[in-house]
Amino acid sequence: MKVIIDLIEDIRSAIDNQPDFTLTGMALKANEKNEHEPIWQSNIVHYRLDESAKKLFLFLGQDDPIKVGTLLQELNSYTNEAMMYEVCITYTQDDERQDKSLIGFGEVIPEKRYLLFIQL
Repeated sequence: MKVIIDLIEDIRSAIDNQPDFTLTGMALKANEKNEHEPIWQSNIVHYRLDESAKKLFLFLGQDDPIKVGTLLQELNSYTNEAMMYEVCITYTQDDERQDKSLIGFGEVIPEKRYLLFIQL
């Protein structure tokens, strides 16, 4: 499980807050050797802070992905309490909403993509 401050710190250290990177969600699944392999990836197109659930939901979709600069501008305005909210990727599978906790981060420098990993 990752929280908002983890996300902010990793963006700072991994890509030096470069605002033009896009956000991509990537699902990983453990193989028979217990190694994580990518299964699918999708753009993160929308986000919403849910105060009652104490979570930041990042929604997948086919629209243009959110830029890191746009997300950071919003995240940096949150209270210290909100910085400890869990970050989840949200998508629909078999007509049901799925909320998956982040397990890690990554980047693809040449493509200017910042990756957020979930486990299936």
